[in-house]
Amino acid sequence: MEYQYLGWIPCISGHLDFGLMKPGISGGFTNKDIKDNKTNHINFGYLAQKDHHARRVMLQSKVNWQDRLNDKDYDGSFRVFVIAEASENACMDNRELHGSVYIYPTGEQEGSKAQNREKPWFQTIHEAQETYDRSNGNVDGWDESRSQLNRCYDRLKEELKAMGFWRVDFKATSGGLVYLSTPTEQHRPLSDNEKYLITRQAYYYIKYSLHSHKHHQAEQDSLTTIVPYDPSTDGKRDAALKMLCQLKRELTHIKRTLTQEQGLYSDDALGILSYMGSLLTTLHTRKLIDGDLYQREGRYIDSLRGSFQVQESRTRNFRSIEDSIRSTNRVYFGWGLALLSLFFGIIARPFYAPVPDNELLPLPSLWDVVLFVTLGLLVIKLVYTRLTTYMINTKLDEASVRHFVQARYHLSGSHLIRSFLEDNKKAIYVLLLLVLGAVVAALV
Repeated sequence: MEYQYLGWIPCISGHLDFGLMKPGISGGFTNKDIKDNKTNHINFGYLAQKDHHARRVMLQSKVNWQDRLNDKDYDGSFRVFVIAEASENACMDNRELHGSVYIYPTGEQEGSKAQNREKPWFQTIHEAQETYDRSNGNVDGWDESRSQLNRCYDRLKEELKAMGFWRVDFKATSGGLVYLSTPTEQHRPLSDNEKYLITRQAYYYIKYSLHSHKHHQAEQDSLTTIVPYDPSTDGKRDAALKMLCQLKRELTHIKRTLTQEQGLYSDDALGILSYMGSLLTTLHTRKLIDGDLYQREGRYIDSLRGSFQVQESRTRNFRSIEDSIRSTNRVYFGWGLALLSLFFGIIARPFYAPVPDNELLPLPSLWDVVLFVTLGLLVIKLVYTRLTTYMINTKLDEASVRHFVQARYHLSGSHLIRSFLEDNKKAIYVLLLLVLGAVVAALV
């Protein structure tokens, strides 16, 4: 079998478990509002006991893809079947899954639910599903169930092949590499772009049948995708480097997000670095890259990991400082309320009722208020200047000048104004209290 594309299923351990393969995509692929839970999942050991590593897999689900061959003829709704087999092999490194992904637009092949039930491929896979479900927990009847499942497998494979659906043949290695052929043409010739789209969607379907998202978001489907594959030495090397560059691109995006948005750090970065290390090892083991390239890219991964660890440490320091500042501000706010209540309860009480008229003190003149506020502001400025100088000297090494510069020069407009107000909030609190007290005292 000749394969034209190469992809990779993220695999940290280096060995995929084909016994865990199940429909990973159903309903909306990128639109979670589209639901279709009617899937088929048959995965069994076809030579011996049910959990034997020699597997046969039958999957089916309806998928609404955002990628469409064209908006005129296709509404994005497709039916996907997977028929695959992993042969018996005692060595985990040599285990491979060979199979085919069958895809067709539902608008061309399907009608009502009653009509669909009459389709031979639906009848066969539903029969297999019923047999598979009955076999769960039925150890004594497993031999008969296995024979029935094997017959359903062979029959479904022939029915799908006879219908002429788009078929993408694939081979998945235990290390996660997936080799894919271009799709067979159904009723008309396919353009190169259409062949690429169908092959890529087949890859995604296989990928999410064997992979769950642990180190990146489910929406990051471009984390790894298919690349052209040529079995020559240079072709293998080029394909390997393209897949590594896909992961580097995602890491660069995370780095830029961290630099520009200040304090937003994606914990996915170190996980993606682990993916990259696993992919690099697989590429070297499968002889897609030589030893020199393997060592070079390994050093790059170590450098990237060190860089992200430094950024992670710095971000945690910033967050710790911000949490400390928030906590301090809450204390200041409580102090402000307490001082305000003391002001009205004790200091300002002689100036307003209920106090006997003969005990009321005359209200201060406007000049007295201005003088009082001015003296208060001078005292606040002196204290604030001293405190700010002290905090800069003590926090210089902890927070770093670089963070201060980035926080200032990456902000603009209302963000910049808010940042200066944030720096001077202590003085603003006291000023507002004094002004409020003076105004209340003047008006009451």
